[in-house]
Amino acid sequence: MKRVLRIVSVVTLVVASVGVSGQALVVALGIFYTPTGQPVNPTLVALIVTYMAGVGLYLSFLLCPVTGILGFATMALRKQYRWIAALVVAGILSLAGLFGMIWILLSSSSPIALITPLALIPFTTFIYSLQADPQTP
Repeated sequence: MKRVLRIVSVVTLVVASVGVSGQALVVALGIFYTPTGQPVNPTLVALIVTYMAGVGLYLSFLLCPVTGILGFATMALRKQYRWIAALVVAGILSLAGLFGMIWILLSSSSPIALITPLALIPFTTFIYSLQADPQTP
């Protein structure tokens, strides 16, 4: 189960990294959008960066809770309550950061992706999956 958690955590972190770097590139390249959501100047680079940001954002919003639930189940089955507490704290900090990001993004354009605070959850589960079991010599 820990191996599955490690794989899901790594996939979630990679997808979140793609979304975060896509959002940073959108702002750095100065890409503007039409009301339909397409770039004003639809060059190949603008389309790739737009899809990186969009797909990374949406998949991360789906994968972060899945990773958290899988991590919680794995930790509960192994009765590792300190890790459960760490995961709950990571979830609370992620939600607080998410609401802070919403406030920032509603006030201006930011190179920081909305998904950035939620990456704390798969990072916590990944660190947990690297730890050796206490029963294993």
